[in-house]
Amino acid sequence: MPRSNRPKRSKREEPEELNVAAVRFGSRRTEVKRGVVYIVQPTSGRNAEDDKSWICPNCHLTINQGTNHLVAWDDIRGVDTRRHFHTTCWSKFQGTLL
Repeated sequence: MPRSNRPKRSKREEPEELNVAAVRFGSRRTEVKRGVVYIVQPTSGRNAEDDKSWICPNCHLTINQGTNHLVAWDDIRGVDTRRHFHTTCWSKFQGTLL
């Protein structure tokens, strides 16, 4: 009897549901700069209010709505210290968030 190369039918597990919020906002990570622990999260800025913009604390240029950028905040003081950075500005940033 010839051998069949077809895979045997098996019960397939349903894939986990995609967490759209995590994909849309990016994954949080922790970074340490000058002994301070920061929580950093990429964002697209698309869900912001109309005509919303931010000032990057490193280069002092405007980040417009819909521009990919990073949001960073001090782990100890919390989200009250969050600031919006251009991605390259965050990599150069060595100060403290005021």
